[in-house]
Amino acid sequence: MLKSRAALTAAFILSILATPCQAAFYKIVDRDGNVTYTDKYRPGAIKFADAAPGGPVTITLSRQHGRPSYKASPANFPKVDAATQHKRDDVRRTLLEEERRNEQRNLASARATLSTAAKRPTVEQQKLAENVRLHEKNIEMLDKELARIK
Repeated sequence: MLKSRAALTAAFILSILATPCQAAFYKIVDRDGNVTYTDKYRPGAIKFADAAPGGPVTITLSRQHGRPSYKASPANFPKVDAATQHKRDDVRRTLLEEERRNEQRNLASARATLSTAAKRPTVEQQKLAENVRLHEKNIEMLDKELARIK
C-alpha cells in the first residue's frame, strides 16, 4: 500500500512537471543597439517567437555583463609619444607613492589609537578597527595600482 502510494505521488509530480508551457518571446533593441529577449511585452518590442510545446526555441544572450568592448581610436586621434607617456607614468607613480606614504602614516596612527582604545573597551573600538581595515585596504589597492605601472 505504501509503495503504491509513493508511486502514485511520484507519477503525479512527474505529470505536473512534464506539462508543456507556452510563451511568447519579444526582441527589444535599445538606442545603443543592445538586443534583449524577454517574455514580457514592452513598447517597441517585436514578437520574436512562439514557443510551442516540444518546438525548438533559440535564444541568443546579449553581452551585457563582463568586459566592455572597446572601439579602436579614430585615425585622427592624437597620439602620445613614448617620452611623454613615460613622464606621465612617472608623475602618476610619484603621486601614488606619496598617497601610499600618507596611507601608511594614517594606518600607523589608526593602529595606535586602536591599541589605546583596546585597553579600555568602548563602542568606538569597532569603528577604530574598521578604520584600520580601511587604511590596510587602501594600501593594498595602491600597491596593485603601482604594480600596473612598473
